Amino acid sequence: MAVGAKKLFIDTTVAVFLLLALALSLGRWHERNSMFHPSHEYDYSPSEFGLSPDDLYFDSDGRRLHAWYFAGKEGSPTIFYIQGNAGTVANRLGAIKGYVDLGLNVFIYEPSGFGQSDGMALRESFINDSVAAYNYLVKGRKVDPASIIVLGQSMGGVPALKLANSVPCRGVVLEGTFISIRQMARDFYPNVPIWILASSDFDNAVQVAKLKVPLLVVYGGMDDIVAPYHSQKLYELAPQPKEMLEVKDGRHTDMFKVEPQRYYGAIGRIAGIESGS
Repeated sequence: MAVGAKKLFIDTTVAVFLLLALALSLGRWHERNSMFHPSHEYDYSPSEFGLSPDDLYFDSDGRRLHAWYFAGKEGSPTIFYIQGNAGTVANRLGAIKGYVDLGLNVFIYEPSGFGQSDGMALRESFINDSVAAYNYLVKGRKVDPASIIVLGQSMGGVPALKLANSVPCRGVVLEGTFISIRQMARDFYPNVPIWILASSDFDNAVQVAKLKVPLLVVYGGMDDIVAPYHSQKLYELAPQPKEMLEVKDGRHTDMFKVEPQRYYGAIGRIAGIESGS
């Protein structure tokens, strides 16, 4: 190869490498900045739902996180609620009211950067906060791990599955949860291979296949944020015991309102209680 041609080849290779590196960096930057939409204002108060939770704070890697604990019937299982990528604990009060009416205890916290919690909403803290919250619930509140049902709503399904595969719990519920970030990128950009630039660490397909506890998958048939096939695939990949509930007219977060009897009936089954009891 002539010297000029060799230099051109090297320069071209370096340029392509730099462009790929830039594209990857921009892709990850876009992912990081579009992944979370933290809120701080409360649209509702517990009293509007006839609820009076314990107002709590605990530590997560030096950050002070906010939580609510709703007491149900003594000795009942506890819903450990992990929210999605937007809103605050107040936005989940409607669903929580139904859990408490079943007699269940409910513990819900705000990840870093959300609501009254310190810090920034980041991928790493979103996962780590769930571990800190679980440890607080078990060690600080003395809740029996065997009574805990980990519920992950939307993106909350990521830490929910990781947690269920690493600590003792009674079962796990996934509501409107996706297969992976890469698959979501395919859905949103079907004609552009941007999924190649997406990270692979939020992969629920891998985690759901490892489960050793009962699973309940709930999704809305009209969900226009996370398409129903995501939930169907997660259910297919999961080992027994498992149950899937499709709320045909439900969207992304309203399954509990659209078909409350079926929804809370399924929650009651995985909790080992009769709905309405």
